[in-house]
Amino acid sequence: NFHLFKNQFDLVNNKYKLNQQLIPYFISSHPDCELEDMAHLAVETKDMGFKLEQVQDFTPTPMTLATDIYYSGYHPYTMKPIHTPKTKKEKLEQHRFFFWYKKENQVWIKNVLEKISRPDLLKKLLPGFVNSSKMKHQKKKQNDAKKFSKSKNQ
Repeated sequence: NFHLFKNQFDLVNNKYKLNQQLIPYFISSHPDCELEDMAHLAVETKDMGFKLEQVQDFTPTPMTLATDIYYSGYHPYTMKPIHTPKTKKEKLEQHRFFFWYKKENQVWIKNVLEKISRPDLLKKLLPGFVNSSKMKHQKKKQNDAKKFSKSKNQ
């Protein structure tokens, strides 16, 4: 498993005072992957200390199960329909999660994770945004309460 490999890599690197880097290879927009899957993977890579610089977009390759699913939209063994991100927008959205540390992606990531009700992933990926989201939500509740009490008193 990759976690064990990385631990061993880090141990050897530290023991022998090597300055070697481990560069993982990840693919976004793979058949049956959703935004939530990319958020999970982004959290996992962040927890492992990675700030990815490159991520491959899924490319169909001959004679693979994933390519069959990509083109047909079905898993050939179960005939279950499988969604595959194909539009430029879908592919970009999946890709953006891997670059959580870039400012231009952070508000978008926050909004997506709030929309899919995953504050746990938001807290792990962008902890600074959790507090600002809570404060905005509390202010909205306070404003709504004030509006309600004003309309009730009139």
